[in-house]
Amino acid sequence: MTKDKIGFYMVALVAAVMLLTGTFKIVGAEDAAAEFGSTNVPYILAIIEFLTAILILTPKTRFLGIIMAASYFGGAIAFAWLNEGETPIVQMGINAVLYIGAALYHPALQGGKGAGFAKP
Repeated sequence: MTKDKIGFYMVALVAAVMLLTGTFKIVGAEDAAAEFGSTNVPYILAIIEFLTAILILTPKTRFLGIIMAASYFGGAIAFAWLNEGETPIVQMGINAVLYIGAALYHPALQGGKGAGFAKP
């Protein structure tokens, strides 16, 4: 199996996690609303997760989806650390899978001489 296929599967795994957690936010919206303090927040987060997963799974928008997912999980890490006072191991793990998968899928993200963002 090639590096870009492994990278794609890692990034697709993150998209699947986002679809799953978005579904959980809608199904358990009442419980999540109590945690966030507003009834609309779980639905907004679920929509963001669904849109990001769709962007990741669409070939022409995959790079934008990767950037959005990295930003989303960065925010989740910051929220867990600052507001909940816990170490966000799960969010860090998902973010690491996303970064490694993106680097394998898009070798230009690793830097280096002559690296470009155009995928052949």
